Amino acid sequence: MAVRRNDLAGPEGDVLYRRYIEALRRHGPPEEDDVPSPGRAIRSCSRCGRHTMFRLDPEGTWYECTRCGQYA
Repeated sequence: MAVRRNDLAGPEGDVLYRRYIEALRRHGPPEEDDVPSPGRAIRSCSRCGRHTMFRLDPEGTWYECTRCGQYA
């Protein structure tokens, strides 16, 4: 849902933007890894058609779509 900038600003300024800047100072910029963590893969699901993350099942033989649960 979109919110107008004037609706976000309080008496002391844009609260949401200030919180974002404070978080950047505290934690640094977000890191983006192109490589998923071990036991995960990014691929297209043949059932739901989404390009999403698949996780390895507990037995370690099949990957499961995190969106619809289809095994691949």
